[in-house]
Amino acid sequence: MVWIGTRSSNRNVDRHGLDVRQRTTKRVSVVTGDAIGVDRVFVGTDPGQPVLSAAGGTATGDSRGGVGGMTQFDWDPIYGSAWVAVLAAIAIVLVIARVTPPTDDPVRRRWLVGLRSFAALVLLLAAMRPALVRTDNRPTPATLVVAIDASKSMTLPDGDGGDRWSSQQRATEQLLAGLAPLAESLDVALIAYDGRSTTVAQASDGEGIAGLAAKLENVQPVGDATDLGQAIRAAIDASSGNPLAGVVLMGDGTQTASAGAGGGATTSSAAAQRGAEVLDSLGVPMWTVPTGPPDGGDTARDIAVANLPDSFQLFAGNQFDVAFTLQTQGMANTQIPVTVSWISDDGTETEQRSRQVDTRNSSETLAMTIPMTAPPPGLYRLKVQAEEQPGEWVTGNNAQTAFVEVRDGGGRILLIEGTARPEQTFLRRALRRFPDLELDYVPIRGDRQWPVDLQGALQPGRYDIYLIGDVDANAIGDAQLKLLAERVAEGSGLVMIGGFGTFSVGGYADGPLSDVLPIKLDAALRRQPVRGVMSPAELSARAEGAGQISGPIEIEVARNHPIVDLGSGDPAAVWNSLPAMPGANRFAGTKVAAGTQVLLKTANDEPLLVIGSYGQGRVAAVAFDETYRWWRAGKAEAHRRFWRQLMLWLMSREDQGGDSVIIEMDSRRFAADAAPEFRARLQSLADDTDDITLSASLLDSADQQTPLEVTASSDGQPRISGTIPELAPGFYRLVVRADQDGVEPGELAFQVTETSRELSRPMADPLYLQQLAEMTSAHGGKAFDPRQIDQLIDRISEKRRSAEAPVIERQRLGDGPISGWLVFLLFAGALSAEWLLRRRWGMA
Repeated sequence: MVWIGTRSSNRNVDRHGLDVRQRTTKRVSVVTGDAIGVDRVFVGTDPGQPVLSAAGGTATGDSRGGVGGMTQFDWDPIYGSAWVAVLAAIAIVLVIARVTPPTDDPVRRRWLVGLRSFAALVLLLAAMRPALVRTDNRPTPATLVVAIDASKSMTLPDGDGGDRWSSQQRATEQLLAGLAPLAESLDVALIAYDGRSTTVAQASDGEGIAGLAAKLENVQPVGDATDLGQAIRAAIDASSGNPLAGVVLMGDGTQTASAGAGGGATTSSAAAQRGAEVLDSLGVPMWTVPTGPPDGGDTARDIAVANLPDSFQLFAGNQFDVAFTLQTQGMANTQIPVTVSWISDDGTETEQRSRQVDTRNSSETLAMTIPMTAPPPGLYRLKVQAEEQPGEWVTGNNAQTAFVEVRDGGGRILLIEGTARPEQTFLRRALRRFPDLELDYVPIRGDRQWPVDLQGALQPGRYDIYLIGDVDANAIGDAQLKLLAERVAEGSGLVMIGGFGTFSVGGYADGPLSDVLPIKLDAALRRQPVRGVMSPAELSARAEGAGQISGPIEIEVARNHPIVDLGSGDPAAVWNSLPAMPGANRFAGTKVAAGTQVLLKTANDEPLLVIGSYGQGRVAAVAFDETYRWWRAGKAEAHRRFWRQLMLWLMSREDQGGDSVIIEMDSRRFAADAAPEFRARLQSLADDTDDITLSASLLDSADQQTPLEVTASSDGQPRISGTIPELAPGFYRLVVRADQDGVEPGELAFQVTETSRELSRPMADPLYLQQLAEMTSAHGGKAFDPRQIDQLIDRISEKRRSAEAPVIERQRLGDGPISGWLVFLLFAGALSAEWLLRRRWGMA
């Protein structure tokens, strides 16, 4: 195709803050004929525009059929002049008349003159080039683009009992079959779009256009986003340089793609509007075919369980609350069963609780709390599920799962304290914050009879931990202290904290607890008990006595241990940031026994926290007694963590073991594209662990292992960090191992959820597609229902007819090989016959 004429006009489009400058061109084209000598001339579509003929002649006609279906005879002499042909004819006649054959035989002369005259006639005919000219109206060649939605939302119902993808397929097949008869002037390009677009196939003949429907088998609705702007841009590009006959945009119209990566203010919705404006400026219509029901209140029915915590840490038999929200849409006056189930590590599911929720309104968000009892120790998943209701389109959000670690029993603590002081107040506040720790408080006042009666509290199995504060040994009595020692030997924990009336000063050096505590006591430091408020002189004497370390005291970490790890990569730095102690008890020394360790000390290496064991129980001696200062200094988290970890260690249920790997993740339930980070560290009681290397891997539900890339670091203990790669929805386990025997590997389960934006917005948006089509209404753009495909085909056919232009076909003698060879053979045959006759008759 050769473009031989153009007509242009410019106009600017300025909408939504965007400048669109587009040039519209009217084309006049010539198509050179094929082997049989045919020339076609396509004329511009403006009425009255000149029609260019191959011979250089001019005619006028209306593009809508004013000239068409007419055939006439014409001459096209060489050099464009009939006079040249006439003069050539006269010259030939004169030559034939003057140069006669040299013979007197009239018969021979007639043969020779006749052959010469026939050759001259053929030559003159070729010079005049007679032609048959046919003028007809035909549409100019153009490309129609059909764009189909291949996002996940097309798997949702279409409102007529089927799914949107099947409905779109049927509409596309019907459309392509109806476009096949227009193949003479219409190419069809089929593209699929979601968050991006791809060309499925193209065709330019009737059979190929009808066969495009078979190409849909290679497309599946799996896209995670819908970008209508990208679809329109791809439709413009798919024309491959040919004029666009139109764009057919199919889909549900729900725009889910986010703003562009460039970070500009133009959203995907604005990009779709701009694409429609570009089509409008090009004079190209857009026809949309919305699929799926619009948002109509009760039309969409959905139940979602949300805001369930992703993990719990519990003790067996403890009571706890499961809090979550139930979100409903289109469920007015409906009874919705909700169940809470335990899923054990082997996959066995056991229903534990059930509730019947009665909804009143079409759309509600209900906060729910269900009390539960922790099961036996082990690893579990806690599943909260709302029963699927008829008419629900999306059911993947009907349930949420939490990971639960249940340990052996809860913690029951008895705090025995003397004179009320701030330390016990903040200590109680810290420990009662945790539902797995039950704290009872026994104040021993001086006006009560000593020893106080603690027989019930000292019964076997009554408490897991006994915490003795600033109370004299006489207030408890040797008999009950002996019972306390028996409880520790049986497995209970014991911790004694500092004060002016405890340890050696309080008279414990000569009592039953002297063998239980992990420190040495000095009976010479004993002072007589004071049953009331101490006098200033007594306070001064005790503070300045040999049993006290004067402050300020900066606490230093003597040994890494779960108790003193306050939640940072550098425990020493955390302890250095805590307020100094005004004083502490001085221990006479630490016992030399298996398991006895000094965890905290002063700058002069005086022990401040000593732990050990007695029988089957664990014991600790804390020299300081004013940790409430941490709370007041804004270090409440460090305060809670220290006391909780000390209590858990005393019960042999510490959060962090000595020779084990600890894994941390910010969330244990996340979307597939979240890419969360994880951290792992080695927790060891050994001093030298620099030669230990950690590695991480993933295990799926089929126990298939995938190694992970990690970044290693060390600050006294080996650490690694990494990122969870994008995974398919499901349950997984993160396992971190050490390359040394005897170190227990760490394992953390997590869930990858399906949170597709496509499925979270189940309703279609046909109004938006209608608005996009109406932006090109000046050129015939319109929205059609999938049941109106026949009307769409008629509209496209009508548009193609309106794009017709007069086409002139000229069939000239000698232009094609057949007629050219015929002329040549007749001319050469006549001259050859004339030469053979002269030779036979002996003429010169």
